[in-house]
Amino acid sequence: MTFSALPTSLNWVMVTGLLLSLTGCLGINTKSNQAEETMPNWVSSPPQDSTHLYGVGSASRIENIALAFIQAEQNGNVQIAQQLRTQVSQVNTQDTQVRSGQGGEQVSKVQTAYTQITTSPIELEQAINEKRYAGKNYVYALQSIDRTRIVAKLKIAISDTDDVIRQQASLLSTKASQLPAVQDWQIYMQLIPHFAQRKAYEEELSLYSTERTLAGRADDDIQNIERQLSRALVSFGFDASTTKQADALASALSQFGLTPKANSIFKLNSRTLQHHETQDGRFYVFEDGTLELIDPTGSRLASWTVSARGIAKNLNSAREQATVNWSNQAIEAMFTWLTRLD
Repeated sequence: MTFSALPTSLNWVMVTGLLLSLTGCLGINTKSNQAEETMPNWVSSPPQDSTHLYGVGSASRIENIALAFIQAEQNGNVQIAQQLRTQVSQVNTQDTQVRSGQGGEQVSKVQTAYTQITTSPIELEQAINEKRYAGKNYVYALQSIDRTRIVAKLKIAISDTDDVIRQQASLLSTKASQLPAVQDWQIYMQLIPHFAQRKAYEEELSLYSTERTLAGRADDDIQNIERQLSRALVSFGFDASTTKQADALASALSQFGLTPKANSIFKLNSRTLQHHETQDGRFYVFEDGTLELIDPTGSRLASWTVSARGIAKNLNSAREQATVNWSNQAIEAMFTWLTRLD
């Protein structure tokens, strides 16, 4: 049996048509696959503008795609945070270079004191999802934060804090050009947490503002008040020279931005006892006792009972460590009391 019913030319037409048809089908499938794998532009090139920060996150595509998108959004938020960390690192470097040439010891004192204050966070705008894309193997999310809204909120917070600082400083009995007065010590101590809060706001503002080092810059009057505070912290010393922990207390005072100084206006007294135990070849030394703060009139302002311990293979080392730990905890308690806001 032969297949010669169709002319040769017609056979070629049919064969050619069949091949074109198959090729077309293959082409459609190929283009469809390519389209599925074509990423939106924002995946590799997130938007850039002065009002928002953007981050793109990805996650493996799993059966629960909603969960995959949640992970992608979280990763996008992390990318935004990394951008902010890079910015604050640059700002801190510039800030350190500027401050290093400004009044050495006084600047160091206030900056050290600020770091010991627990500041209140301000509730800022959260990142939102702008776009999503589900690829064959991964899902992608474009996240953004509105930096202009955050900047506005932080500037208001700084302005309100400056008003509190001005009000507090108005109670001082001496002017900025004069030496700090001893009777004003409480006012100065209470200025520390306000300036620490201002600094926290300023650092956060530097993350989001496009002004960088100018963001949150204090007015001249606020800068003058901070200089007064700096002079006060250097001037108002704490005399721990007659205590058993003189060196350890002096070191702890410096860690909190306070000045250890013999024959100064504040005097520290301590009464402590040590006892030790041994276990597994180690010495455990326990130090318990009281730190007293005496004011310029000789009256006891406050006292704190503290317990600490030191652990070492050598008894003397354990004793020293216990004394250091006790001193750090005692000065921390005193600093917290001095800078409290009633």
